[in-house]
Amino acid sequence: MSKKLFTICLLLFVLSIEVHAEENLNAVIDGIQKKYEQINNFQALFTQESEVKALNKTQLAQGEVWFKKPGKMRWNYNSPNKDQIVSDGKTLWFYDEEEEQVIETPLAQVSETQSTTTLLSGLGNIKQLFNASFAESVDINPNGSYLVDLVPKGDEEYNKVTISVNKTDMMVNTLYLYDPFGNLTTVKLADIKVDGGVSDSLFNFKTPDGAEVVKPPSF
Repeated sequence: MSKKLFTICLLLFVLSIEVHAEENLNAVIDGIQKKYEQINNFQALFTQESEVKALNKTQLAQGEVWFKKPGKMRWNYNSPNKDQIVSDGKTLWFYDEEEEQVIETPLAQVSETQSTTTLLSGLGNIKQLFNASFAESVDINPNGSYLVDLVPKGDEEYNKVTISVNKTDMMVNTLYLYDPFGNLTTVKLADIKVDGGVSDSLFNFKTPDGAEVVKPPSF
């Protein structure tokens, strides 16, 4: 085989690999999308690890999370503080126990900049919200999961999200969020329960005693 012909064959082989990989990526993205569109609700335990490079420290937290369509979610932090993030589908509340403050915002005002949570809520379209590719990070152990990099197309608090997706049920089990300052927040989900008895009343937020309620100005 001539060198020229060998080069052409090699290029065709590489191109066939790239096309095959792209087809697999689309299949994975479509599988994730279909899974979350079919789910009405789910709940899980979570652990959160946030690297803060400016302070040279790592912050740890854990708790429980619930999602329910349309647009409802609750994150209850159990440690180190009893923080809460709650949405009833119309309003989003963030309670900071240490600051004794509640930030109350219409969900429509923040939904476009919260694409990860809208994705998990089954409200977001992955291909519309993100540019997706298979992750190549050597720092993440997929444990038999798909690893997909999602780069937001709009304005976000982070540069990239890498999601770890269970190959068996196509559920997201870990999120890696990279912000513009080089910090990494890792959220791991465990004991995931799908379409159980999650009451709407769970998403009714009650302001803790003594907490100040702050409502940001409209955009």
